[in-house]
Amino acid sequence: MKKKIKGKMKKTNVLSTLLLLGSEFLFFLVSACDKPHEWELFYDSDEYLEQEFDVEDGVEFITTEVEDMVDLNENISIDATDVIEEENGPWVRITYPEEGQTVPNPVTFTFETSEEVVWVWFECEGWPLQNDPIPAERGSHTYRFTGVNRQRDVILQGMDSNRNVIATDEVSFTPVNSGCRVPDVPGFNHYTISAINDTTLYPKDGTYPYCWSYYGDTCGGNWGQIHDGYYAGEFLFPGGNDCFCSGHTLEIFLRAYQIWQNENGVSQSTPFTVGSHTLTVDDVNIGEFYQHWQGFGVASTASSANAFEYAGIGQNIYKENWDSVLPGDYVNLSRTTGTGHSVIFIEWIEEGGRKVGLRYYSCNTSGDSCPDPDDPENRTGISGPSFKTERFDGEGGTVIPEYLFIGRVFMPQIP
Repeated sequence: MKKKIKGKMKKTNVLSTLLLLGSEFLFFLVSACDKPHEWELFYDSDEYLEQEFDVEDGVEFITTEVEDMVDLNENISIDATDVIEEENGPWVRITYPEEGQTVPNPVTFTFETSEEVVWVWFECEGWPLQNDPIPAERGSHTYRFTGVNRQRDVILQGMDSNRNVIATDEVSFTPVNSGCRVPDVPGFNHYTISAINDTTLYPKDGTYPYCWSYYGDTCGGNWGQIHDGYYAGEFLFPGGNDCFCSGHTLEIFLRAYQIWQNENGVSQSTPFTVGSHTLTVDDVNIGEFYQHWQGFGVASTASSANAFEYAGIGQNIYKENWDSVLPGDYVNLSRTTGTGHSVIFIEWIEEGGRKVGLRYYSCNTSGDSCPDPDDPENRTGISGPSFKTERFDGEGGTVIPEYLFIGRVFMPQIP
């Protein structure tokens, strides 16, 4: 048997700690200084686990003095919120939603699998939640429930290469209508969605209309941003109380990073950093990052995805991986009419298992007030921040699938 504990570190002041007990046990802990930090421990030695921690189901706190740790010799309190026993062999695990949670609809499931699992299959009370088995490496799947505001019981099946079921997991939760809000998802996308859902800054009612001087409009600013744009403590873009698409998506990205900074206690003057890559103020202030975003200078095509890759803070999601696209990913699209748009992904439009278009958020000439067009609160004809659906060329629309650029931002690191 292999035991796994999931919980939150209550107290530590080191960045990394290593404990080696004989040749059977290795424990590596990474934590943010003095901040609650989610962690996972895997033990292959039940004997050591019982001697040191006396872990049993229902135990709320474990306190032990660990004297053999490098750079740490103090009591640690651990909230053992979840103690799981797993058989050696194939396994699948639903990581979101958690048992008993109430979550917004549609629901974006996230999952993990062992290496033996090639495909996964979701069912809710005997009803399949997808048309075909999902590749295990995708790690997520979004489904819109028609039955909401009551408990739903979902089973995840893990399959081998021959599509034989070799592992299962299950979760019970309650999906609820999002109330004219974009449903939450993990990663940095969470912060992008938080910015979009901020109706104080970005009401979806025409308060801050679409405006582009290229069309001869008289706009409040030249940057397409509603509010003043700051990055790493520097004032870069004057807001004009109106917007255009690429200016607004950049504003949402900058606002999302500020939300992340506030939530993690990081100074507003700290630049976005992933590993050895740092997004500099100069890059954002009409430098190469900005040029990739807008499509001029070093870039012949506007692509937020290319901007993220250039800076080393994100990646392109290419067509073969479109099944993994999540709400909050950044998109640039081109149309057969010769026009384009900078948007933020909400969901695919699918018919018969085929992707025929997409639903997105942006600063639009005319859009909807809600991410779900069937929401009773939805209003149409909204200029400015709003939601819209477009179909692909050949599917009743003009969006060219071959010129759809999709990017995802990595999580920044805490200094």
